Amino acid sequence: MRMIRSTFFLASVFAGRAHSQDEGITTNLSNGIIFPFVGLGIGNLQHELIDDVVRSSLQADLDIRLIDTAHASRNEGILANAIVSSDKARSISRQTRGGTETLPPIHVVSKVWYTHLGYERTKISVREILEELGSVSTRQVYVHLLIHWPRCRDDIEWMNCAEEESNLPQHVRDTGPPPHLNKDEAWKGSWAALEDFYTEFSSQREESLKKLLPPIIASIGVSNFDINDMKSLLEVAKIKPHIYQGDIWLAFHDPLLFRYIRDNHIFFQAYGVMNRIIQRRDESPSAFSILSDIAREVASTMHASGQYEEKSLIVTEATIVLAFCVQYGIGVIPRASSQDHRHENSPSVIAAVIPYVTSGHFNQLQLAVPAIMKGEDLHASISFMNSLLVPIQIHWIHAETGQEILVKDIIHPGSVEVIQSHPGHRFVAYDTEREVRREVAVDVGYGQRQHFTVEL
Repeated sequence: MRMIRSTFFLASVFAGRAHSQDEGITTNLSNGIIFPFVGLGIGNLQHELIDDVVRSSLQADLDIRLIDTAHASRNEGILANAIVSSDKARSISRQTRGGTETLPPIHVVSKVWYTHLGYERTKISVREILEELGSVSTRQVYVHLLIHWPRCRDDIEWMNCAEEESNLPQHVRDTGPPPHLNKDEAWKGSWAALEDFYTEFSSQREESLKKLLPPIIASIGVSNFDINDMKSLLEVAKIKPHIYQGDIWLAFHDPLLFRYIRDNHIFFQAYGVMNRIIQRRDESPSAFSILSDIAREVASTMHASGQYEEKSLIVTEATIVLAFCVQYGIGVIPRASSQDHRHENSPSVIAAVIPYVTSGHFNQLQLAVPAIMKGEDLHASISFMNSLLVPIQIHWIHAETGQEILVKDIIHPGSVEVIQSHPGHRFVAYDTEREVRREVAVDVGYGQRQHFTVEL
């Protein structure tokens, strides 16, 4: 497989350098931990599907080395069993072919739920996470612990602060006051607990490079913090967060928060890529067509290179968007229960695709992706400048019939009018006496503007 080299566009905005050695597409967290850009999300996946999804994702052809979940999903134990089952089957298969295989480390991101905010409650949650993952003995597990939310919020419909508190086991309730009654301070105790756990595992992180150990806390971070929460966190933190996990929307539509995270060397990992972009085809058809066109162009170029079989490598809009995020320095954790989707979302396919995404493609994606997230469409616009001494009219030429349809009744001398159109559309400009006729075709792409001057 052709692997990505260190040729990334906008490399200056990266939180860390991208790597492409045997560990796959990775970056360095601020503490030096090598961390995968691309993972698999199983947080809300039905429990009965997890075993099959994880087992297939850990096969060498998909090369998943990062799995994202949350303690509120109560699936770390299921995940651990699936890892062991997959690894043992992979080892047996390798031995039958007369060889041995050292499995790469697996990174697991899990998160402390808002019911367990506060120092002592967070310690309970972390111990439960480590215990559930502790059954993995087939490869090294690096655990990345995040605070899932800074607080339970009354303005989010599905959050039921008082009810969730009342449903907690008594031993959890006895360890500290209800965090929803101390919304601005409880998470600070949680961060102190994560710092203590991280420090406790400092020697094991070094030791794990030499021998297999039980799951190790490799980094700590937060999720769903706003800019004010992040500033408050960095004011009280003894250890800066290594990872920020948030909605992909924030990376493109909250520049203040995104820049703050980057400026403090915190790795941004995005969720919601599929919901925010891939599943919004109908709302932004022209913008989405850019993704489709790039996918076709990249696939055609890759197949023409002779290095890839057409049937074995399918490049989709999802593949292109994930590759774009990686090029932008954003980690991604798409969830996929379908084997085909897991293949197109996999690190191995994305690594193969990235070298074929040109700077021109990247510039187009910078226009299309934010527009799709906002439900806005892109147009190829054309501006008409009237340099005649008399008014002009603009007509659109029907591609099949040749009929000229009036779209702008009058543009006065010296004036400019902009028309939203599509690539390839043709227009004709007339003066009012139809003595001057000027025809033009739109030859710019979506999100771009063409200028046309009507003159003698």
